Amino acid sequence: MGDNPVVTFHRSQNVPLEAYELTSRDHRDQKTSEEIRDHVERLAGEWRDEELADPKLRERRLENARSAWKIVESGRPHDSHIMRWRVRLYCGHIVEVTRHVEVAEPTMHGSSSTRCSECGMNPARIVAFEPIGPLGEATMNKALNPAASQPKPRSRKQLEARVAELEAELAAMRNTE
Repeated sequence: MGDNPVVTFHRSQNVPLEAYELTSRDHRDQKTSEEIRDHVERLAGEWRDEELADPKLRERRLENARSAWKIVESGRPHDSHIMRWRVRLYCGHIVEVTRHVEVAEPTMHGSSSTRCSECGMNPARIVAFEPIGPLGEATMNKALNPAASQPKPRSRKQLEARVAELEAELAAMRNTE
């Protein structure tokens, strides 16, 4: 891959995130994610049992895992190739996740769920999402302007509260003139 990633249209789904209500499909997909997690845990238990019976097998598997991890780490993309997403999880929390910038949706390529950093639910399906921008852009904005990293109010209630604050500030400024 070159220095410039392929330009991708980043889609939003089920926005505004704060107002989204779970559907029967969301419940079904969450159940499937939990079943997959349980199956993987059972397989991992079988692998641990095999490795207890054969310590050389364990060492070979560890070496293979280390080799694979080195390959993954050596190809870490530049921050400008990482897209930040604001996602609503099945548990109801809204968190930020990252994906490669060429991925149009954060749920593609086996990334349809994540661990919730708020409540710990794992897996927590991504049920709604919107792109924020490239990670490199966020790093640059924070360095130039720390306020740029603050999330902007999204709901009507939040916007109305902000308008009231600004009107009060304006009235106070007019009174001092």
